Amino acid sequence: MSLRASEIAAVVAELAPLAGARVDAVRVHAGRALTLDLLARGGPVTLLVSAEADLSRIHAATWRPPAPREPLPFQAALRRELAGARLLSVEGIPGDRIVTLRLERGGRPVALVAELTGRHGNLFLVDAAGVVLASASRNLSQRRRLVPGEPYEAPAPREAEEVDVRFAPTAGAAFPLSAAIEAEYVGREAARALSEARRRLREPLRAAIGRMRRALARLAEEAARVPVADADRRAADLLKQNLRAVRRGERRVTLTEWSEEGRREVTLDLDPALGPRENMERYYRRYRRIAESAARVEARAAEVRHRLGDAEALLAEVEAADAPALPRIEREARRLGAGPRPEAPARRRKEPAGRGPAPRAPCRTFRTLTGLKVLVGKGAAENDQLTVRTARGNDLWLHVRGIAGAHVVLWLEKGRAPDQESLLDAAHLAAWFGGARGERVVDVVYTRAKFVRKPKGSAPGVVTYSQEKTIPLRIEPGRIDRLLRSEDSVPEVE
Repeated sequence: MSLRASEIAAVVAELAPLAGARVDAVRVHAGRALTLDLLARGGPVTLLVSAEADLSRIHAATWRPPAPREPLPFQAALRRELAGARLLSVEGIPGDRIVTLRLERGGRPVALVAELTGRHGNLFLVDAAGVVLASASRNLSQRRRLVPGEPYEAPAPREAEEVDVRFAPTAGAAFPLSAAIEAEYVGREAARALSEARRRLREPLRAAIGRMRRALARLAEEAARVPVADADRRAADLLKQNLRAVRRGERRVTLTEWSEEGRREVTLDLDPALGPRENMERYYRRYRRIAESAARVEARAAEVRHRLGDAEALLAEVEAADAPALPRIEREARRLGAGPRPEAPARRRKEPAGRGPAPRAPCRTFRTLTGLKVLVGKGAAENDQLTVRTARGNDLWLHVRGIAGAHVVLWLEKGRAPDQESLLDAAHLAAWFGGARGERVVDVVYTRAKFVRKPKGSAPGVVTYSQEKTIPLRIEPGRIDRLLRSEDSVPEVE
């Protein structure tokens, strides 16, 4: 709701006695809203002028809106031109929603023009020649060129509006009509702030719920592989019984299996690069890996289901929460990893020339099947930052042997050893981002981060390491696909 022309005219008449007041301070609170602190004959008065959509108004105020986290550009121009100025008059255009505050500073006239027209409202600082010095918002008019350096042109006259005033003046107030208007809009500002606060919590909760549901689907896919593990064990047992019947170089072999159902012929796929015993061990390893991960997958799924239930309950709370309840809900959401992004810190002053651009975030973040974080460096300099500054001593550091590529760090709690699935996931990421894409088998070395050193004076990305172990890794494309889908949108470097 914005003020009508008749209401603006009544407020302008009420503010007429402020002529002669001095501007003590100027504050811009939003894109198109400001307050002037005036020193008038009867004492200090705060004048609020807002051209915000649905909140367009002007009135004397006892409440000042909160300041933005960073000063808005319009504020600098206003302070330069209006601080210490004397208010000559507050003028309105009959039948319209345009208000002009005429001021004088150092013998030089200046005007603040407020177009309180709702969605297309704006505020303009205009000099004595009628030229726009600055505006609160970009030019919103398609018919007028309202930009700095161009003459200010008033909008075309509007048709007469309703003449009634919807506000009953507050008895006993210094500015009775302003007090009534302020009471109405303070409530509206509070409702808008509450709606925005709810939206700020609602969106990341919904996104987190979507991620959790996708994680459950992926875990269900992994759980579905468990029945296949028994087939791998039977295949390994069958190879063990028939090692002499298998020759190196064969891609598949057909063997006879005797079971309770009787005799049947079973065809097994083999790796021609491996011998009979190595193929047997390959089947056993795959069986053990899947069987051992089954319990971890179920535990992870139970954890995700629990977190999903909590997140869905919080989302339902957000819709009905009042302002005092929102901080608690935000704390709970952050505990679940579903809180809003922290607000960006206020911009720092521009660094002197020659210091170069700000460094990039050092890594990308992925999740293993069991939920552990894997950090992957983005380049040589970022590899150094990840390995030397971000990684902790107990974390696992991985790299493809003999190939220049990304450093990979598997985050581990103090004293914890990596589970087999997480180690394989981190090794696959090291291979994928380490220059080994397209290879079927690669050697990935790993060691604790405390055993990795950066030689003094070495090139970016160059490190030495000790106490390493090597994984002869056979690439699993399905595992790579799952890991790439698990990437966090915002790196979680703590």
